[in-house]
Amino acid sequence: MVAASFAEQSRLLLNLIRLGTIAEVDHGGTRCRVRSGQLLTAWLPWVTLRAGTTCTWSPPTVGEQGLLLAPGGDLAAAIVLLGINSDAHPAPSDDPDVTTTHYPDGAVTSYDHAAHALSVTLPAGGTVDLTAPGSVTVHSPSITLDAEQTTCTGQMLVQGLFTYQAGMAGSGSAGRGAAAVIQGTVETTNDVIANGISLTGHTHTGVRAGGESSGGPQ
Repeated sequence: MVAASFAEQSRLLLNLIRLGTIAEVDHGGTRCRVRSGQLLTAWLPWVTLRAGTTCTWSPPTVGEQGLLLAPGGDLAAAIVLLGINSDAHPAPSDDPDVTTTHYPDGAVTSYDHAAHALSVTLPAGGTVDLTAPGSVTVHSPSITLDAEQTTCTGQMLVQGLFTYQAGMAGSGSAGRGAAAVIQGTVETTNDVIANGISLTGHTHTGVRAGGESSGGPQ
């Protein structure tokens, strides 16, 4: 009896904390099975970052290393603590200044607190969708949009100087039947052509001396 009791106590102590790897994942049930040595556990819950009114979802993957934490040594009541690097899944960085997350499709989010640099990289075909029913405010001395096509579906107000370098083309109505309405003087270093008539090079018909008016421009 004493030997049996000692063996049982030793077994329970060994089961308090065990190292293992994820063998199976039930995403719908938020449970996983862990292999530790020759042991394959039952379906157990894993520890997530938050699980209250604020909640997170980052399920384990098969082959990921973790810890079995079994209160009283009862593996049937154990939970799985994730986040231990292994040879199969090494740390994605060895830089003490960088906090980063790497995803299986190649996407990477990274913040370098020494360089004050936030980086988000998506794989080919990746998309970003930001929904803000109120407003979005960006405070920065400079913003660069390096995109083949940028589309704004609503009105746009530019309160500073608006500068373009590759020409301008447009259509529609800005009011009063005009495609563009400008308040103030318009200056150009070249010609202005309206309905095929040059501002600087057009001629007039019916030109006569004296105070009579000429004909229309040609």
